[in-house]
Amino acid sequence: MGKIITYFREARAELARVSWPSRDEIIQSTEAVLLFTLFSMTILWIYDLVFGAVMQRILQ
Repeated sequence: MGKIITYFREARAELARVSWPSRDEIIQSTEAVLLFTLFSMTILWIYDLVFGAVMQRILQ
C-alpha cells in the first residue's frame, strides 16, 4: 500500500512541474490541426475524383 501512495505522490509532483499550454496556444494549435485536416481532406477528395474518373474510363 505504501508503494501505491508513493507512486501517486510522485505523479502529482511531476504533474506540478509540467509546463501546461495557455488557452491561446491551445486554440492556435487546434486551428492549425483543423486547417491541416481540411487541406488533407480536400487533396484526398480531389485524388478520389480523378482516380474514380480514370477507373470509370478504363472499365467502360
